[in-house]
Amino acid sequence: MRAFLLVAAATFAMTNAAQAGLEICNNTDQVQSVAIGYKGDTDWMSEGWWNIDPGECAVLVSGNLSKRYYYYHADSRDGGFRGQNFGFCTHDDAFEIVGDTDCGKRGYDEADFREIDTGETATSFTLTLVDSGSSPAGGAKGPGGGGDGEVATQSVTETPVETDVTVDDTALETGMPPGRHGEPFELAALFQGCELEDGRAYCGFHSDGVKLRAYYRGPTPKDLLYALEMMPMNAPVTVTGDRLDGDRMHAAVVLRGVDPRAGGDAYTDLRETLQGDWVLSSDRESEITIRGSEIHVRYEGVFRLTRFLKLADRCEGLRGAGPVLIQTSLRDRRPKCYGVARADTRTLELVPVKGGDTLRFQRQN
Repeated sequence: MRAFLLVAAATFAMTNAAQAGLEICNNTDQVQSVAIGYKGDTDWMSEGWWNIDPGECAVLVSGNLSKRYYYYHADSRDGGFRGQNFGFCTHDDAFEIVGDTDCGKRGYDEADFREIDTGETATSFTLTLVDSGSSPAGGAKGPGGGGDGEVATQSVTETPVETDVTVDDTALETGMPPGRHGEPFELAALFQGCELEDGRAYCGFHSDGVKLRAYYRGPTPKDLLYALEMMPMNAPVTVTGDRLDGDRMHAAVVLRGVDPRAGGDAYTDLRETLQGDWVLSSDRESEITIRGSEIHVRYEGVFRLTRFLKLADRCEGLRGAGPVLIQTSLRDRRPKCYGVARADTRTLELVPVKGGDTLRFQRQN
């Protein structure tokens, strides 16, 4: 009987290894509780937890991988995990959650995840978690495959514990010559943060009503993008780069340099006050979240649209002193101008410059 059990266990292990799609191994000295996020058939999904003992591995996605990008969060006794601004819903107990918005309202927590890029053709991928400062447990194997055309298993090393993180100013200048990838530019901008949209990760900036996107899988050096992950949202910067393509409100760019501008501008304090969640006093189902230079609108808890936000002295073509808040919907692309009558820690009052009812918001706790 003992011999049979050993043979059966070995056979099961080999079968699992052959079918492993996404595997995470723990090369730290603590148990790692891991959750993953990914794009499902109709919405974003998150699942957890897999408790992985030191020296052990767990298969989180079995079979051949059908997606390039996955996201993970790892909790341990000492904590210290640093994500990349990819937010997913989680729960203390085992969970499988559809959707990555309104986590708190639905009774969930929200956690920050890191990206896993499995490559364009990989059918399996192994991620190894290591302690900060330790040597990698193995090199990365790129997609290739043998003579039969099989895709080789990829393996990378990630560090779940990082401390004393600061912006690496030296990485913010690349030395690339202008015009190598497109039309060169130099703009004053506000940093929007690094985020995920439609399965693609990028770092963004807002400059005079246009959102600049520098994608992780583009020509922008990775070290520059990693340095930007440490920069606070709304930081004023001067951006140099090459414009690849875009329209009146968006532009894909290659960054050549990002120069933080000391001192901010005349609306730094007001901009900071506006950040957060607000509910319309006259209709409690109408909510907005101001994040950086963007306004995200919800009604009855359902996301409706995004507007770009700009603070200025006055509305274009109109008299009157500021400050004014100009918001432009991504749908109709028509700017609307409001005088900021009041903005403090509890109340926001916006007066339409061209007439209409004052919008009064209360901050949500």
